[in-house]
Amino acid sequence: MRILFVMLITVSVAFGQGKPSPQQGPPPKNLTQKADGHFTANEDPANPEKFEVHTVKAGDTLSAISGQYLKNPRLWPQLWEQNEHIVNPHWIYPNDKILIKPVTQITEAKPPEPTPSPEPAEPVAAREPAPPPRPAMVNPRPQAPPVQPRPAVQFDLRTPRVVPEIKATDMYCSGFVRYPEVPENLKVTATYDSTAGAFGVEGQYVYMSRGAEDGIRVGTVFQVIRPTKRIEGYSQSGREQDLGRHYLDIAQIQVVSAQPDFSMARVVTSCEPTEIGDIMVPFQRLEAPQPPPRRPFSPMMRLAGAAQGEIVMTKNALLNFGSAYETGEHLPGARPHSESLSIVEYGVAAEGSIVYVNLGQSSGVKPGDVFLVYRGIEVPEHMFHVPRESHRLEYERVAIGEIVILKVDALAATALVTYSPGGVSARDVVARR
Repeated sequence: MRILFVMLITVSVAFGQGKPSPQQGPPPKNLTQKADGHFTANEDPANPEKFEVHTVKAGDTLSAISGQYLKNPRLWPQLWEQNEHIVNPHWIYPNDKILIKPVTQITEAKPPEPTPSPEPAEPVAAREPAPPPRPAMVNPRPQAPPVQPRPAVQFDLRTPRVVPEIKATDMYCSGFVRYPEVPENLKVTATYDSTAGAFGVEGQYVYMSRGAEDGIRVGTVFQVIRPTKRIEGYSQSGREQDLGRHYLDIAQIQVVSAQPDFSMARVVTSCEPTEIGDIMVPFQRLEAPQPPPRRPFSPMMRLAGAAQGEIVMTKNALLNFGSAYETGEHLPGARPHSESLSIVEYGVAAEGSIVYVNLGQSSGVKPGDVFLVYRGIEVPEHMFHVPRESHRLEYERVAIGEIVILKVDALAATALVTYSPGGVSARDVVARR
């Protein structure tokens, strides 16, 4: 047993564990951005040009790198000893530099002189052959397989993500919240359809409630919108507030015929089927904002923006409201005012969807502003016995997505979800980047 203990000590020294390995612990929070753009908690190595260098890729660990270059993953402490710029061997980051072995410099030095032949030695008396060596003791117990170090938990920060550009459909089909309400003096009264249908899609014709005597001219373009419901939210002071009425963007139509008391128009572009009773406003050309295309994102980004509010509704939750078709005005599958499905009632928005926030012109918000979306940490107290210290997380927030402002009205704004791995929903907090 004593011999086995001495052998284990010898192996550990041979593997280069000169300094104790720290505990893995939580991920470091103070990441710095290096000159090449990558984020890390480690410093740059000194004199990398004198070594063979391995650039860390996502999923790399020191044990894996040791297995690749030193042919033994258990030699990772020896590799860590050589890389003093690595603070904690459990936390390495993509694009970090790992020094492997010194590079041998090739020079033009003269080849060494040939070694002179040794002089013949004098004969000596024959000696008895040495006895054969005794066989080494073999441990009868099978050794346990080596314990591999746990792989480091890493965030993929190799390159900033590329956000897709904002499209024309994002602008003209996103809807808006308006306070005060839009006048309803110009409506769709019928569709030009031999089947007596109530819907008009792209390429079809609809009738308008006003004509040439009211100033309607051939060639004029109108935006068809549909009022849905009034939206309530909380003001910056924390009081509940009426933000205005929400309107769906339905289509753009162009007048093709103007009679004295009615007109006919062709549906040029359609977001949703045009229905009898939809209202119209003069078409306004919108410029799609283009925020910076490369914006890094991390769940650890802090809630520190000047303008802060919350998501009050999603467009998907309002598609059934205001329709001439006789349906219940609530989201299919969600019971109205259901406490267990309250989030579903207000809608869940994935990447590429439209949401509405309780920030408007009064808050200094403008098209193109980028906001981060945060959500509180929920501790399941109704399912588990949790420690009292869990209440310290009551006001902690985790970044879950990003939105870009498309349209701004007095008290509310329309936004596009540009990044959201798990979806955002009503009552998630937003803060300007």
